[in-house]
Amino acid sequence: MEHAQPLQADKARSQLLIGLFPDEPVRAEIKAHCDDWWWPRGCHFPPANRWHLTLQYLDDQDEFAERRLRAALARVSLPALELTLDHSCTWRNDISVVQPADHQGLRALQAHVEHAVHRAGFVPLVRGWNPHVTIARDAEHAACPPLKPIRWNVREFRLVRSHFTQPFRHELLASYPAHPKSGAIFPAC
Repeated sequence: MEHAQPLQADKARSQLLIGLFPDEPVRAEIKAHCDDWWWPRGCHFPPANRWHLTLQYLDDQDEFAERRLRAALARVSLPALELTLDHSCTWRNDISVVQPADHQGLRALQAHVEHAVHRAGFVPLVRGWNPHVTIARDAEHAACPPLKPIRWNVREFRLVRSHFTQPFRHELLASYPAHPKSGAIFPAC
């Protein structure tokens, strides 16, 4: 199979993101946790409506390739997942994150998405996947309190186009709901 070719560089920079987006109650709990941090000057905070847990990133594609990707993702079976966000920290690259407890169902979903991406002829950009939700950038020396566990009932994953423009924005391309008949809910481990 021929690999999909990214769009030409003359277009505004954009990428395709496959990810999980927390609903409003989960975002409110993450926001409450963020409010308890001590943040140094110069931090950048993504708006809560853009918070997500990345499953895969791809270079942007032409319309034909994008349709092929949508079809491949539609074949990924998503059982409902019950995640627990239970850890937060700032990484060495000065990105602050909240992270879920290890979850077999989440790892299986990411593997299925990656397999669908490969099978459809795309080259994924995410390697060494480490599930997280980015809450701040340029956050060197930020101090965080312990994270009170946040329950997140995942009921869909999304394909969005991330536009690296001013302002940055996400464009929803497709949503893939959980299939209750695909098996039991994967509870938090």
